[in-house]
Amino acid sequence: MENLDYPKITIVTPSYNQEEFLERTILSVLNQNYPNLEYIIIDGGSTDGSVDIIKKYEAHLSYWVSEADDGQSHAINKGFDKASGVLLNWLNSDDILYSGTLHLIAHYYNMHKSEHVFYGDRTILDKDDRVIGVNEGPSFKKWESKYFLKIPQETTFFTREIYFKVGGLNNDLHYTMDVDLWTRFLRECSFIHIPYFLGGYREHHLSKSIEVFGPNKRSDKAQKEIERYRQLYGTRVGRMPKVRKMLFIANQLRLIMEKSSKKRRLEIERIGEIITEN
Repeated sequence: MENLDYPKITIVTPSYNQEEFLERTILSVLNQNYPNLEYIIIDGGSTDGSVDIIKKYEAHLSYWVSEADDGQSHAINKGFDKASGVLLNWLNSDDILYSGTLHLIAHYYNMHKSEHVFYGDRTILDKDDRVIGVNEGPSFKKWESKYFLKIPQETTFFTREIYFKVGGLNNDLHYTMDVDLWTRFLRECSFIHIPYFLGGYREHHLSKSIEVFGPNKRSDKAQKEIERYRQLYGTRVGRMPKVRKMLFIANQLRLIMEKSSKKRRLEIERIGEIITEN
């Protein structure tokens, strides 16, 4: 990787009764073969076969625990309290990283040492790893956060410095904890977009996205939390569907323009070289 350093990267996986997917998640991290990885798993006291899966790979883990916690945000914060990496990310126990992602993140960090948040594009997977959708967009603009702030969580890496500066995840949030964190990040820094698919988000019957946005509409708890986020940050998310539709179309046009630019084509070509090298 051009003789650049390998900054320590800490991945935290919060897990609870996800034995169907957990091993795939773990292998997607370990098979990165990144030389300076710190991998932490915080299990919430699973009663299925999750602990046996974790023990199978414990020699490759920096830390793991299985005990009751106060939810996903609390588990992630517990993991990051143990972290010593320069760059942090959490990967849920049903999601995956794609090959070469950590080397690519290290490359971008080394090229942009003054930046703090790096994110890529995502695929959407079903329970059998089939791709059923994608989240691919143009580079994010700060002003857009008033209308939507949709950064793929599993592809977002951030510095330890910025994470603890803004106070980490809010333990009281269970549905909007990522967008709440991104909003606080935006007060401190900009985001660097990596135009490449770095990870896969899995949709299945227990996914939070199904609970929040699925055919049965949002649970009361999710709806209240989203409304709390709107009031706290003055966001117009969901309240202006016509504006959102116009912005979506504008974003798609921006994406087409970015993809056709020589700069982006050269960047993707270089990304391909980095992935191949590692």
